[in-house]
Amino acid sequence: MDQLTPTVKKRTVFESGGKTIIALSQDENRLIAANKNGITKILLLNKPEDEPEVIQVSENLTSLKALSNERFVLTTVKGDAFEYNYKGQRETLLLRTSLPLRDCSLIHNGKTIVFASDDLELVTVDLPEDSESADPSKRSKSNQILTLPDQISQLSYSFKTNILAVSLINGNVQFYSLSSAQPNKVHQLDKCVLPNSYQSFDKTGDTQEKKSNKLDELLDDDLSDLSDVENDDEKVTDPEFVDANRICTRITWHPTGLWFAAPSTTGTVKVFTLKNYSLTETLSAETSKKLIDVQFDTTNGEYIAAIDMDNRLTVWKWKTGETIYSKQFKHMQLTNLLWKSNGESLDIILGSWTGIITTVSNVAKSSSTKIDDKENHSDDNATKSTKNGLFVDSDDDEEGMTSAGGQINPNIDTVAMENDNDDNQEGADDDNMALFGDDNETNKRKYHFDDEDDFIDDDDNGGYIERNSSGNVRKSKSHKSGNFANVGFSNLSKFKYKPMSPGATPFAASDRRYLTMNNIGYVSTVRNNGQYSITVSFFDLGRFNEYHFEDLFGYDICFLNENGTLFAQSKTGQLHYRPHNTLHSTWTKLVSLAEGEIITSIASTSHRVIVGTSSGYCTSFNEYGLILSMEKVSPIVLLTAYDYRVFIIHYSPYHGISYSLFEQSPTKSVYYQRETSLPITLPNTLTDKNKVSDPDYDRFNSTGIKSVFFSLYGDPCVFGSDNVLLVLSKWRSNTECRWLPILDTDMEIWKMTGGKEDSDVHVWPLGLTYDTLNCVLVKGKKQWPEFPLPLPSEMEVKIPVLVKSQLLEEHKLKLKNDSEENEFDRDLNESDDDQGTNVEKEITVPVNIAAEEEYVRSKVLSSLLTDTIENDGEMYGNENDLLQALVGNFDKSLLRLFAVACSSQNTEKALSIVQELKQDRALTAAAKISERAEMMTLTKRINDLRETRFEQQINNI
Repeated sequence: MDQLTPTVKKRTVFESGGKTIIALSQDENRLIAANKNGITKILLLNKPEDEPEVIQVSENLTSLKALSNERFVLTTVKGDAFEYNYKGQRETLLLRTSLPLRDCSLIHNGKTIVFASDDLELVTVDLPEDSESADPSKRSKSNQILTLPDQISQLSYSFKTNILAVSLINGNVQFYSLSSAQPNKVHQLDKCVLPNSYQSFDKTGDTQEKKSNKLDELLDDDLSDLSDVENDDEKVTDPEFVDANRICTRITWHPTGLWFAAPSTTGTVKVFTLKNYSLTETLSAETSKKLIDVQFDTTNGEYIAAIDMDNRLTVWKWKTGETIYSKQFKHMQLTNLLWKSNGESLDIILGSWTGIITTVSNVAKSSSTKIDDKENHSDDNATKSTKNGLFVDSDDDEEGMTSAGGQINPNIDTVAMENDNDDNQEGADDDNMALFGDDNETNKRKYHFDDEDDFIDDDDNGGYIERNSSGNVRKSKSHKSGNFANVGFSNLSKFKYKPMSPGATPFAASDRRYLTMNNIGYVSTVRNNGQYSITVSFFDLGRFNEYHFEDLFGYDICFLNENGTLFAQSKTGQLHYRPHNTLHSTWTKLVSLAEGEIITSIASTSHRVIVGTSSGYCTSFNEYGLILSMEKVSPIVLLTAYDYRVFIIHYSPYHGISYSLFEQSPTKSVYYQRETSLPITLPNTLTDKNKVSDPDYDRFNSTGIKSVFFSLYGDPCVFGSDNVLLVLSKWRSNTECRWLPILDTDMEIWKMTGGKEDSDVHVWPLGLTYDTLNCVLVKGKKQWPEFPLPLPSEMEVKIPVLVKSQLLEEHKLKLKNDSEENEFDRDLNESDDDQGTNVEKEITVPVNIAAEEEYVRSKVLSSLLTDTIENDGEMYGNENDLLQALVGNFDKSLLRLFAVACSSQNTEKALSIVQELKQDRALTAAAKISERAEMMTLTKRINDLRETRFEQQINNI
């Protein structure tokens, strides 16, 4: 198709005329045409000869949004928002406000819809998981998420970058990141769009006025018959038809989300980059009239179309500023426009105020690869992501990246041809049909699936494809990844070396995932059929600013620290470092990789960059990318770093999972632990009874380790598939170091949910701050967080020493006593063996039982903090105060245990407890407790112990 010849076709959809807004269904096979008089028609684009479906809807609509192939949402001037299912003929009220609703936008992959009203509020409504359900009880209540400083004009949402653009009537545009549950304002463009306030009109109509002007209308009709202009439409007399109600202030997003265009105050279209919200291009039309609608094309974002008050349609190739199409539609008052892919060309569909829909076919050439913008996608019409072998990114590949035998799955370098072939064939004829029955079919693209070598053409020498003569390939035959082909271990065929970062999540059925997550923030990536965009978000909004960039290399490993973000492409060996501020420059570097070797994990601090591979090469760089050292260890699966310390997790078929801990500073280089056994179990070796991880996650992460990190005071921590947090104590000594379980999150969730064994609440770790685990609570079947990210939570460290059956028994007894006191008739005589009893209230640990856990916890935290003070000194200035508080808690918990022992007259146990007390005042309190219990012998022995300790202190002076 060398030259396109645009053609224009019109169709009268509503004979009575009236404001008509149009929207496309998800598969682009149906056109939804909604009229302000309360009628909506569903036109089948692939069967234009069929009669459209007609639905009665609410009148005086203000916006229309397609949810799926069968569902759409519209808002009204009365303040109502309705969801319609035209397949099941169902209507559901989503929201009702006292003031008019102006716009709506689908967010969070079709799970939530946000509404803008004149009451200065943005309101969200969660859509049900069952897309066919019309039961309002299954919907969550609307939530006010934001109050704005001025009235809202229009909304626009980028699914790829998860940013909502809110246009205000004062001309300002505010940008909000929706990556977390709480919207975060990331930027504001002042006077970006035309200041405009909506003009109210009489919604009930002016019947009497119309009757009195009936003669004038008849005369107008007679005069129109004498006109020389064909199809001279009747002049719009709708009181809503004023410039203030037609002006467009909506931002339009590029399909990748990295650019956006705004209708400016001068009638031009201004294109901005999301990188720094700077202007990149200004597009001018033949006239400088105010704009009615502006849209990027939805395939690859190469073109921008706009319609103005003169009803002129203008199409630009925005990167060059070239106008490729311009036409004025006389005697037609346009409302909005839509792009539609039609084979190898693009069409534009126009709505109007006269009930006429116009299609301009063959406006521009279509890219062969569509950037799939799923802004309106919902669960009932989910699309399958195309697997692209250009980058190593697919966690759904069950064969994994690299096996312990050192072979890379050959499917990594190819496209999943079978799935793509089916997707391309399905509905191919539909896409080639024009709106009103064009019989001209475009030629279908032929895919040479048999020629895999030429399938991906690296025509820009971007380094996306590994070549046989690549300069960054280390030709080494002796250093291949785990060359254990002759070893008869069953784990060889199960364990796969894959790129992994702390806190990373899989794509699964989505097209986005978290590359990494920690106390500082999180990094997410969105894939669009081989194209990627990355967003770096932070929890401390006052200290850091969220930023986005287009990922040209498919980075699949990431590490986030307080100074910058380190990325890596596991297969090509490319490193890329981006500082959070502009004071320091970014740098990119290639790492040498042997055949069959991949980068499995990376880490960075303000001083060091560490890279580990599946062959066991551990390479250190300084913060500017200068290589400092390289050494060979067991194959690396995951690593993290803190200042000059590096913590590595290995996996070897011979030795299983092990870890190393070393420090490499300008003054010393020392190994504290070298490939010592790590006490965790691989997910694929767990029995079904103990299986707690998700199969999808197991395929993504062979070790099951959800995150590794250093605590606030520099102690290595591991959070494995058993959801237990382990911390390494006394790690500076080979003979004293040990892994301590300081929190069983499953136990804590079990207590929070009242004893439910099968809870849908899961814990995703972020980091350890002294005695608190920062985490994200995930609700649902999946154990990893999805989008948007819930707000971080805190979970206090609790040593897992409690017994569930004992807690349940105490809890039931407490509930029974409470019910008797309140004279409630409850049946609490459940079976003693039923440990999974679903009780409504949270389980509270009795004081006498909690004292033992508190005693052990104080002892563990004191040991960790003492080790830090002795070796690193006070890092934050309050360590000694914290240590004194721990000693106090230690003695208090022991005194509670001592009181229980005295009440049962257990002298030997009471004496053993006394010997653990550290403070003299605690011994004094113990003596008083024993005296009240009339245990005089015990009291005498306590006083003797006090005197002995006092003498020892005198002698030590």
